[in-house]
Amino acid sequence: MNAKIRYVLLTVLTMGILLMLAYTASSPLLYSLEWDNFPSPFHENIDQLKEQSLNSTTDLDPQLQEFIDFSGPVSLNIRIHDVEQARRDLERFGKNQGSMKNLVVKLDMNESEIQELQKNTALQKEILDSLLNTSVTLDSLQTMEIQYHDQNNEDMLTTVRLRGNELRKKVHGLNERYRNATEKVVEVSTKLGLDVTKNQESLKEVEQIVKEIEQPDTTTQLSVDTLLIPGEDRISLFVRPAAGKYREIIEYMGISLTLSGNTTLRADGKPITLYLDDVPFSTPVTDAFGYYNVKVPIDRMTAGTHTVYARSPTSRSVNRTLIAVPVESVTNLSLSKPAPDGTVNCTGFVLANYPVRSASVQIIWDQTHIIVTKTDTNGFYMREIPLPPGRHTLVAGFSGDGYPINSSESQPRIVDISLIQGVETDYGQLMAAIAALGICIIFIGAAVFYLRRMSQRKTPLSDIFRNIKEDPELRQNSSDLEIPGPNHENQDDSSKEAREEALIAYYTRILKEQGLSAASRIAYQHLSGRIAHDLHINRHTSLTAREMSRNCKRRSYCGAFGRFVSAYERIRYGGQVSVKEQAVLETALSITDDQIRGEQH
Repeated sequence: MNAKIRYVLLTVLTMGILLMLAYTASSPLLYSLEWDNFPSPFHENIDQLKEQSLNSTTDLDPQLQEFIDFSGPVSLNIRIHDVEQARRDLERFGKNQGSMKNLVVKLDMNESEIQELQKNTALQKEILDSLLNTSVTLDSLQTMEIQYHDQNNEDMLTTVRLRGNELRKKVHGLNERYRNATEKVVEVSTKLGLDVTKNQESLKEVEQIVKEIEQPDTTTQLSVDTLLIPGEDRISLFVRPAAGKYREIIEYMGISLTLSGNTTLRADGKPITLYLDDVPFSTPVTDAFGYYNVKVPIDRMTAGTHTVYARSPTSRSVNRTLIAVPVESVTNLSLSKPAPDGTVNCTGFVLANYPVRSASVQIIWDQTHIIVTKTDTNGFYMREIPLPPGRHTLVAGFSGDGYPINSSESQPRIVDISLIQGVETDYGQLMAAIAALGICIIFIGAAVFYLRRMSQRKTPLSDIFRNIKEDPELRQNSSDLEIPGPNHENQDDSSKEAREEALIAYYTRILKEQGLSAASRIAYQHLSGRIAHDLHINRHTSLTAREMSRNCKRRSYCGAFGRFVSAYERIRYGGQVSVKEQAVLETALSITDDQIRGEQH
């Protein structure tokens, strides 16, 4: 296709898109819910899309009606003891209450009637929830009362009846609170034109529920006073369940009270001590109604029957029986790979119906040696055991002493300790080690050969000039520096001193002109050249300053030169150009020159 034709088509398409955008910019509606009701796989719920936003208080009427009607069925279900349905209704109301709050916020509604309605319906829910829980608890207490009455258990009868009396006292006043809340809900609902019939019916149901709780059938109730002698303290104890296995929870509860005249007294915060076989194991405290309750798992005790009782500062309960049922246990043992020194890491666990905590585990090897360790809170143990060369058999055992758990042993584990410690019998690993050793020997031989060959070469003193030429800072002034020549040994002392004094003078001049870094470089080049000549070091310019310092051995100036190199590196490469570093450098330079001169003399 011709390029002009392509450009024309592209222009036409672009203009068409721009025109469509301009046409729909003022009203970008893709389709209307009222007119464009077409089937689509992407809009399966067309009816839901047709729902319009709420824009006034009247739109809330159906939802508000359902919102205030919840109390009717809930109160009826509580009265007929349909607990599950009542709980479901309360849960559904809680969800509706949250959605109602969100809806009011979205509509930006601040009407006092709506706020008052929300507040009092929430209070209704709270009271109904409390009545439901109280009713369920009283039903459980009534069942327990019948059981203890048949068993002629006066202590537990006292505990159950007193608990019931306290619950009945708590519902006193709920009826009046519910009446006030209901009247306010009815008042607001009437103004909004809502039906308040179910709400008014719930008020009658709640009155009847409270009346039944506060005034139960007294034909099965006995006076609590008949169970106490005036002036005598009593403490009861109930153990539930009466038997259990290791780590199962046992609940200990009771009540402590005193009868003074016709009044039953109880004090909160009274300490109660629980004893198991005359050994204290827990110290609960009574609450405001004289009750105490504590849950303790079965732990360190022998299997069988045990005696439990409770004591307060002034009284003692009757003895109760707790049976610790024995359970089977499993002991596991795992061994790690022996270490080069023959040490083996032994790990494992002791498990009953729960992991056995803080239990002693015996690890026996070769039936003659015993190692004792303990399990942690998760039932695991770990112990390292050094073993001599040879074959060994290890077994882990749990005796069960002091626990309601039967003893157990692990399966025997066998481990071989090599006679040659640290040497593996795996030929593949041995060959790999030999190959690695051979490679190391080859590299070491090549390095020794290279060093010997290099040491046979003489280093001309002209290397120092080559190094100066390579340094841009030193190239322009290289002619001012005097370097010892090949006939250095044949020159007199006065010429030597003149050259060394020339070095100090040259260092000083470079210091003034180019700074401490360049001056330190000049001094290092000069000293390294002289030392390389003295020690016969080949190609000393390829060595770093620190390598040059390490090669300087068995000479009096080596120590001073090492200090000079350290100061030189800090100044030249570390940028530490300071008076202190300059003083260190110049001192080391002077001492090195003096000691090199002494060596040459």
